[in-house]
Amino acid sequence: MLPKGLVLLISIGLAAGVISLSKKNVLVRELHSLENLAHCDVVCLDKTGTLTEGNLTVESVQTDLDEKEFQKLMLSYIRNTDDNNSTFTAIKSYFDSSNGNSYNVVSTVPFSSERKWSSVMLQDGRTLVIGAPEKLCKSIPPEVSSIMANGKRVIFVGLDRGEFDVSTVTVIAMIVIADKIRKNARQTIQYFYNQGVDVKVISGDNPLSASAAARLSGVNNADKYVDVSLLIDDEFESAAKKYTVFGRVTPEQKKCLISVMQKDGHRVAMTGDGVNDLLAMRQADCSAAMGNGSDAAKQTAQLVLLDSDFSVLKNVISEGRRVINNITKSAGVFFIKTIYSVLLCILCLLFNADFPFIPIQITLIDAVIEAFPAFLMSFEKNDKKVDNSFLHSALKSALPNSIAIFLCCTALFFAAPYLGLEAAQTSLIMYLTVGFVSLAGVVKASLPFNLFRGFLAGTSIIGFILAVLLFSSFLQLPQLSAAGAAVLPFVVVPEIVISVFFRLPELKKGKHTCNGVAQKNN
Repeated sequence: MLPKGLVLLISIGLAAGVISLSKKNVLVRELHSLENLAHCDVVCLDKTGTLTEGNLTVESVQTDLDEKEFQKLMLSYIRNTDDNNSTFTAIKSYFDSSNGNSYNVVSTVPFSSERKWSSVMLQDGRTLVIGAPEKLCKSIPPEVSSIMANGKRVIFVGLDRGEFDVSTVTVIAMIVIADKIRKNARQTIQYFYNQGVDVKVISGDNPLSASAAARLSGVNNADKYVDVSLLIDDEFESAAKKYTVFGRVTPEQKKCLISVMQKDGHRVAMTGDGVNDLLAMRQADCSAAMGNGSDAAKQTAQLVLLDSDFSVLKNVISEGRRVINNITKSAGVFFIKTIYSVLLCILCLLFNADFPFIPIQITLIDAVIEAFPAFLMSFEKNDKKVDNSFLHSALKSALPNSIAIFLCCTALFFAAPYLGLEAAQTSLIMYLTVGFVSLAGVVKASLPFNLFRGFLAGTSIIGFILAVLLFSSFLQLPQLSAAGAAVLPFVVVPEIVISVFFRLPELKKGKHTCNGVAQKNN
C-alpha cells in the first residue's frame, strides 16, 4: 500500500538540485526551500545590492560652505558616528578621514530605518545631520527629484542649533551617490515574468529613486510607486495590489506588505542583505540573502547567494520546478499501486479471501515500472509553472488506472469459477493486468514523447514482459493456461477502456505539458 520509493526519489531529486546549485555558488540551507521558491508567484527584491551592484560611490558633492569647513564637519561625523551601512561606507571613502582636523563631538544619534537620518552634536552646540532629503527639507527641490529619477541616491547634509528639528535645520550640502544596475538584471526580471512570477521592489530608499532603478532593470509598471511612510495601516492591503515599487519602507512595514500579499493568496519570496530585512525574510515563504550581506540575514535566509547575484534565483526556480513537476508526473504511477492495493484489501477482508499477489511480484512492478522510469525522468529539465498541489495532481493521475484495475479484478474474482479458472490462473491474470495498466500509467507520464521519454516507456514495457517470461518461477507465477490466455484480452482491454473513460475530461483539453510548453494532442 505504501509508495516506498517516492520518498527516496524526492530526496534524491532535491539533493541533485542542491548539488547543481552549489556549482553556481548558491548555498541551500534548507532542502525544501527549492520547492518553496518553485511555488512562489511573487518575488520581492530590494534595490541596493539586488537590482544594483551594491558598490555605492559618491558621484558629486555640492555645498554652500567653505571647502575646508565642510571637510572638517564631515570628518567630525565620520570619526564619531556608529553608522556602518553602505551609504556611510561610500561617504567615508570619499572624505579621507586619515588627514585633517575635526570638531569635538559630545553625542551621536545613529542611523535607523525608521528615522532615515543620523546626527552628531558638536561641542559648540551645533548638530550636524545627514539623512534623506524629505527628512531634512519640507519640500524636495525639482533638481533633486530629477537626480533621483535617474536612479541615483541623494543625501542631504544639514546644520542645526541644538537638537535636530526639521523646521530649523539649514541644508548646507547635497551628496549624490551612484550605484550601477546589474548587467543581468533585465534578463533575470524578464525570466521571472516569463515563468508567471510577478516582481515587486521593496526598498528603504526614496520611492522615486527606487522606481528609476526598477525601470532600468526592466520591472513592469515601475512608475507605480508609493512612499510607504505616508500610508496608514488600512491602506496597506490596497497598496500591495496597486503598486509595484515601495519606497521608504521600515522593517515592520516590509513584513506587513508580505503578509498582505500572502493573505491575498500569493506565495512570496523575499531577497535581502541587511538586518532591516530580517522580519520580512522570516515572514516570506522563501528567503534569499546576498553573500555580502549581514551575518544575521545569511543565518535567517533559506538560500544564500554567495556571489551576491540575484540572477541565480532563476536557476533555483528551474531546479525546484524540475523536481516538483517530474516527481508529480511520476508519482501518479506510484499511487496506482497504493489505491488499488487498499481497495483490493477491503474486498479480500469482506469476502475472507487471500490477497492475490505476494511481495516479490509487487517488487518487480516497483523496480521496473515505478522506480526505473521515475528516477531517470526526475533529472529531465521541466520548469513549467506549478499549478496544482502535489498530492492532488498525483492522485488525479493515478485514480483512473487504479479504478480500472480494481473493477476488473473484482469482476474476475467473481467470474473465475464460471470461466473455469483456477485460483493460480486467476491471480496470474490479475497480476498481468496490473502490470499492463501500470505500464499505461508510465506511458501517460511520458507524454508527449521525445527520444528520451520514449526510450524509458519502451524499456519499462519490454523489461516487465521479459522478467515475467524469464523469471516466472522466481516470481512464483504459473504458466499461462489456454483458458487464461483466452480470458486475458477480455480483462486487459476493458481496463484500458475504463482508464481512458475516466481521463476523458483531461483528453478533451487536448494538451500535454512538458518543459513549460503546451502542445496540442492531435
